[in-house]
Amino acid sequence: MKQQKKLLNEKYGNKDKIIQSHLDYLENLKAVQDPSPMELNDLYIECNRRLQALNALGENTEAYGRILAPKIIPAFPTEICCRWIIYAKREKLAEGNITRLMQLLAEEVEGSVEAQKIRRTLFPDNILKSSV
Repeated sequence: MKQQKKLLNEKYGNKDKIIQSHLDYLENLKAVQDPSPMELNDLYIECNRRLQALNALGENTEAYGRILAPKIIPAFPTEICCRWIIYAKREKLAEGNITRLMQLLAEEVEGSVEAQKIRRTLFPDNILKSSV
């Protein structure tokens, strides 16, 4: 652990720069262009990893929620954005509730990945190609 801290400190200079690099990443997310389940999963994992890193550095990510949630959610498909807004209103949550947002995104991404697995089981690519 000390070795990792030393390497990070050498690379970034100090804790504030490390924190800022995670925040910059999350604030500058680009929308997924062709949102396959795996791309959504990768995006979710990277966002979650950055938030966990901020937590590990002692940052209260909920305090950043009002800033980060509006940056994270548009990177996901419109349907997921709509579901977040509806869910937040129904549950009377602040739209910047980053913890609940990440929970919803985890469920959405997991559902998308599972649905893809089911489709592949029911309709393997080779069957579809041979029937066309």
